[in-house]
Parts: sequence; C-alpha cells; structure tokens
Amino acid sequence: MSIKQTRYIDIASAVIGASAAPMRKLTARIFSTNPKIPAGKVLEFASGQVDELLGAGSPEAKFARQYFSYVSPAPISKPKELQIASFEPVGRAPTLFGTPAATLDKLKLIEEGAFTLTIGDISKNITDISLKDVESYADVASLIQAKLNAESEPQFANCYVTFNALDGAFLMSGGVQEKAKITIDHSPLADAMGLSDGDASEGNVAQTALQAFIAAEAISDSFGSATFLTELSVEQSVELAEYIAGENVKYQLYLSVPDKQAEIYSKALIGTASTGLNLKTDDDFFVQALPMAIMAATDFDRTNATTNYMYRQFGITFPSQVKTDIAADRLDKLRVNYYGETAVTGTDISFYQRGFLCGNASNPLDMSVHTNEQWLKAHIAQQWLSLLLSTRGIPANKDGEARAMMVIAGAVTKALNNGTILTGKTLAEVQKIAITDAAGDDLAWHDVQNKGYWYNAEIVEETGPSNLPEYIMKYVLIYGKGDWVRKVEGSHNLV
Repeated sequence: MSIKQTRYIDIASAVIGASAAPMRKLTARIFSTNPKIPAGKVLEFASGQVDELLGAGSPEAKFARQYFSYVSPAPISKPKELQIASFEPVGRAPTLFGTPAATLDKLKLIEEGAFTLTIGDISKNITDISLKDVESYADVASLIQAKLNAESEPQFANCYVTFNALDGAFLMSGGVQEKAKITIDHSPLADAMGLSDGDASEGNVAQTALQAFIAAEAISDSFGSATFLTELSVEQSVELAEYIAGENVKYQLYLSVPDKQAEIYSKALIGTASTGLNLKTDDDFFVQALPMAIMAATDFDRTNATTNYMYRQFGITFPSQVKTDIAADRLDKLRVNYYGETAVTGTDISFYQRGFLCGNASNPLDMSVHTNEQWLKAHIAQQWLSLLLSTRGIPANKDGEARAMMVIAGAVTKALNNGTILTGKTLAEVQKIAITDAAGDDLAWHDVQNKGYWYNAEIVEETGPSNLPEYIMKYVLIYGKGDWVRKVEGSHNLV
C-alpha cells in the first residue's frame, strides 16, 4: 500500500453558512380530551388525517375540516398541518387501542392462550385462557378482563377490556389514572385480539389547562396559536392566558366564549395580552379555527403575504353567529370576535369580525400585527443562532457590530417584502417622541415614517452568570407595524 496523499496534501470539505437552527412554525395546536391522542406527544396531521384516526364525527375532525377549508387571498396559500395535544381534565388510565381483531371463529380456537401485559413498572403474565366457549366479542372482553381483575395490583384489578364494534377492535385500559406506559407482548392471543400491534396511549393524572399547555410546550414550542376544544372555566382561562402573555408575543391563545358569559370572560381577560376571545354558538362549529388557519396559511417567504384577519371567510358553509347591529356592538365592546352576517343587494355575506386580541395599548391588539411580530421574532432568532453556530462567532468589536447589522438588515428586508413592516405611515407626535426615546436618535422617527424602520446594534460588557465579564450584543429595532383599514367612509358631493 502506498503512502497516503493526505501526508502531503490534506483538504477538508464542509458546507459553510448553513442554517444551523430550525425556524419555529406558526401552526395551530388544539388540545383534546380524546383518549386516542397519546399523552406526552404532539401529533401532526395533514388535511383528512384527523378523520382517519379519530373518526369523521369527532370534534377534532370537525375542527380540522373547518381549519383546512381556509384559503388565503393572493398570494394563494392554505394551512399545511394541524397539531393535536392531549388535555386530561379528569385524568386518564394508560390504554391500548387494538387493530381489527381476528374473526370470532379463529378466536374460539385458542384454548391455552396467554399474554404478558406491562403497565408502568409492573408486568403480569396472564395464562390459561380458553376462548372455546365464547359466543361473542363481548364475551372475549369479559373473560380477559376477569383474568386481569383477579390480580392484586390496582392497575390490573381495576382495569377493563371492551370491544368497539364500529372499529372491530378491542380496547384495554389500566385501572389507575397515572402517568404510565402500557404494552403487551406478542403472543397468539394478543395478536388475534389485535392488541400487540395496536396504538398505546400513555396515562396521565388530572391536569389543568395550563399544565397541559406547558407539558405540550416542553415537547415542542414550534406552533403559533392554541385552543382547547373543551370549554374552560374563567379561572383556568385566566391562569393560562396570563402564562401566554408572559411569553411576550410568542403565541396567540383562542378561547371559546358562550354568549351568556361574554361579559364575565371579557372582564376577566380584556387586559391580558395575546388572548383572542371568540363567540361559541354551536358545538359542531369552531370560529377560532379561522384566525388560527389564517396564521398557519401565511407564507412569510412570499411578497405581500400578510393579511387582514377581518373580512376573511371559511371555505365551507359556516353558520353566521351575529346578524344584528345591537349584538355586534355589544360583542365588539367586549372584544369578542365572531362570524358576522351582512346583506349586499339581497345576498347574505358572512365573514370574521373584528380580529382583535385582548391586552392594553402597549400590546399588539390586531391579530395580524401580532402574527407578524411572532414571525419576525422567530425569524431573527433563527438568524442569530445560525450566525453563532455556523460561523466563528461575533467578535466583540466593530466587525462584530457590522455582522449584527447585516443580520438585522436581512430580516428587515424580508419583513418589508412580506408586509410585516409598513412604510409611509403618518406618525403622531407622541409616537415620534416615543421613537426618539427608544432610539436615542432625534431623527429616528424620520426613518420609521419614511422607510418603515430604524435599527442599531452595539456590543457592551456585562457580568455573566458565572460572575465573569461577558460581551453582549444588544440591538434595537423600531418599525411601522402593518395596521389594516376596517371601515370605509365616503362623502359623495353632487353638483
């Protein structure tokens, strides 16, 4: 063997400047009590897939059909996926959902059946099972359950087995509501019952809405909006909304508000940022699916991608919730959004109104503006992390500041292109003063008004967590947010 060429010429190859950090998605996430949604996971679905897993009549499938029906105005776009996470307000025992079972005749051939079931840290080998005398699938379920209930441990002594005739499958559930896994080993009996190849759903103790949200967020924070398909109490809503407000324009929370309780929910939440109240009228229709779909459908890589949430419509027939000015005025003051109906030349037209969030004057109250800032924060955070991971770093000098300015400039250019940043806005005097204070530059407001933005970056020395000097890159970005016109008033003067 000859001497390696690398002894004389050694060349290393690699891709440089690659995006080292993923971009956070603005997908919708719904929280469901359906036992087929496993605890400890966040499932992602494309259009039509929710029907396959949970059934066409499930609330989740109905929400999904309404959500995926939305198509944005030009540039045409639609939601690509929907996330579902579990919510257990009363707890859940670990459960096995079987695949379609063998025929009853085949099951009756098993005279010395056995299987090993594990719940949490406890395993039990169940033996001497004869199915030769059973007359129905229900008999099979009862016999297996009796064998399990004969064990002393409560996980087995209180468990139950049922047969779902609609799916043609067995279901086996543990006897204790606990955060535990459930598995069954392959055996002729377990295979014939369809349990060894079924879906396992981990159990869970009872949760509050906030606990369910935090648990799902710990799995993945790559989503933009959230809602619960079960009605939350005012107390749970406030607790959850306050947590999301503390995340500072990272998510939007959409709550369903019954008409008779609109004043109560509004009073409790109207000052809490990032929360959208939506009118609940029919159990089979979810109006919050529309703003969640608008967010998920917005493709910020396209020109003029941002859109006004008001005046948007579902792609299906959705019953109007409000038909009178009196009802609309009442809900508008309470900041409760709804699907309202108006009439044009004898034709009824319904659309989403008014697209506002709760919060105070210092919070983004327009759903579109909030979404745009969610994207901009996620995008620029991705750029900063990619810069730190994919290059030699940011030197603590003028060169480092120049690198920072390049990152901000790239994000601003993209934001101008997709409509997140609006140019040419007329600024009030108070806004000019606020810009001057934030920028430390008396002429900064000119840039914001004329160009749409002003930014600066500088490196400063601070004491870090290790009580040692560290250099910190600090930047300030001020931009004109993308507000929308919600009403047109004309003056026709005839001469």
